Amino acid sequence: MQKYTLMGFKGIYKHKSSVSKVGILFLLIFVSTVLHTFIGAVIVYLFAENGSQILQNQDFSNQISVNYLKLMQFFSAVGLFVSPTFLYAYLTNFDFKFLAISRQNSILVIAIMLLITPFIGFLLEWNMMIPLPDWLLSSDGKSEAIVMAFLKMSTYWDLLFTLLVVAVVPAIGEELLFRGYLQQKFAKWFGNMHTSILITAFLFSAIHFHFQGIIPRFVLGVLLGYLFYWSQSLWLPILAHFINNAQAVLFSYPSFKIESGAYSVLSEATVDPMLALFSFMAVSLLLYMLYQNISIKKG
Repeated sequence: MQKYTLMGFKGIYKHKSSVSKVGILFLLIFVSTVLHTFIGAVIVYLFAENGSQILQNQDFSNQISVNYLKLMQFFSAVGLFVSPTFLYAYLTNFDFKFLAISRQNSILVIAIMLLITPFIGFLLEWNMMIPLPDWLLSSDGKSEAIVMAFLKMSTYWDLLFTLLVVAVVPAIGEELLFRGYLQQKFAKWFGNMHTSILITAFLFSAIHFHFQGIIPRFVLGVLLGYLFYWSQSLWLPILAHFINNAQAVLFSYPSFKIESGAYSVLSEATVDPMLALFSFMAVSLLLYMLYQNISIKKG
């Protein structure tokens, strides 16, 4: 007789078909997102002054309102990415592959993510020159207004909370779902890891619903995909994702703010093409070094 631990649910869906498991995951995502969003809204309604107005109007000019909206974003992100993927892994014994990574490879990834920023910024500027329908531009404008509001911070508590909402939770949650689950599933379905990386990167970029940034985000998704493929550990793409998001937060904080178009999303400065070229070449070299390091250890 099969034994289940912890209230009899661990691994209970392990032997379900692949299609059934996908259905289970998306059902968990739906239920978890609704539940967490509801909890966040209830907290704002009960504890915020004029909580109902904050929920209805989403006033980005008031810092207190913005902080409560960040709290709601935190609950929504946890509900969409973190809780359902961990619960899915528990119910199906799915392996997300959290293998240990070396300090040297971690340092290389940090350097890669810091150096790739000018190249990504250059791609973003190029992407923004592509004509888009008005309804897409309107959608992008709303997304940008939220990002700009979230990145306007005045205290260190604002900074820490924004890092949690913008960098920590997305890095863990999105990598669990996209690289940890979808990329591995697509690899099994298509029998080709490179195809699975490209498809996952496209979905990763598209789900952000910011079409003026879909190309640079796709490139980042491909990079994150290969970091996971080479290392067979989610820690590297999680680290890379965190660094990418965290630097946008840090360089928007008044004490660390810089006006370079490459490193500040609040800056209107453009990225020098030569800097972007140097960025691409330096990152290519570091990626080769990282690949060699991982290959040698595997061998």
